Amino acid sequence: MNKYLKMALKILGGILGLLIVVVGGYFIYAYAQYHRLPNDIKETINRPKVEQVELGKTYKMMTFNIGYGSYPPSFSFFMDGGPDVRAYSKQAVKDAINEDIRLIKTQNPDFGNIQEIDWQGDRSQHVDEPKMVRDALTDYSSVLTQNYDSAYLFYPVTKPIGKAKSGIMTYSKYKIESSTRYKLPIETNFNKFFDLDRAFDVNILPIEHSNKKFVIFNTHLSAFIKDQKIQKQQLLTLFDSMQKYVNAGDYVICGADYNHALAGKAHPELTWMKEFPTENLTKGMRVVAPTNAPTVRSLDVPYDAKNPKNIFGTIDGFLVSDNIKSLDVKTIDNQFKSSDHEPVIMNFELVK
Repeated sequence: MNKYLKMALKILGGILGLLIVVVGGYFIYAYAQYHRLPNDIKETINRPKVEQVELGKTYKMMTFNIGYGSYPPSFSFFMDGGPDVRAYSKQAVKDAINEDIRLIKTQNPDFGNIQEIDWQGDRSQHVDEPKMVRDALTDYSSVLTQNYDSAYLFYPVTKPIGKAKSGIMTYSKYKIESSTRYKLPIETNFNKFFDLDRAFDVNILPIEHSNKKFVIFNTHLSAFIKDQKIQKQQLLTLFDSMQKYVNAGDYVICGADYNHALAGKAHPELTWMKEFPTENLTKGMRVVAPTNAPTVRSLDVPYDAKNPKNIFGTIDGFLVSDNIKSLDVKTIDNQFKSSDHEPVIMNFELVK
């Protein structure tokens, strides 16, 4: 009996030892692979334009978190409490991105910001989404800014989300003079592996017959971090950067997913829909957000407008300098067909 017990204990000890080696090796791999891109990276402008924006003209801008083409109405995400992890299939991702492209073409904006656009992503079935968008929007120049390059995340253990590269994109029918990527603060503990390498992009557009610039900011702030100090630091970093351009008399718009309630009801129980701190906003700027329909849905359950478990809110929109006249803003209500977010459009004028 003791002989068999000793053998069993040896086997269990071997299995436990192997498990420790595997788990320890994974943690070493994850930490060895982890890196953040440096600050102040000059971005490449794809298909550059020549025509410049003008003062006194009306323009249209869209901002849209496309959810890396992986969140159809039936999808409920594991980090929100749902069962789903990766996109259903490669074709499902392509269908979602094509729907996003249809929305953009239908609205025909002069400028646009996209958040959560993937390439080389296990979670998005390795669809090259920037290429799809660029191939379809041939009338636009564009800038792609990386804000995510994860090691293989073996989580959840039964259905790992895997590796991904992701970013934000700005597209324009008018000349972009330069584009620069800047880092945002993030958590420094183990949670950093589940957050993006948060960043914002600053695009400088010359204005015809003016020494001022039209400056487009694009960003996607953290959603699932519990450290509210980091969330506040991200916003303050963004606000401080915009202040420089506002003080110079430039025309500034930030179109983004802020993961804070810009209008309507906030949900402080959620890490991604707390009250937006307007009291800290850049002096000389204001919030311009839609009220006709929500811009985001919760992902703990599939989309159902009548299900009380679904939480809706407005966390996507614009921050606009006072020398820009916002003529109207609205959510394009597409019943969350291709993303857990809806696009937001704004018509505006650069005031002379």
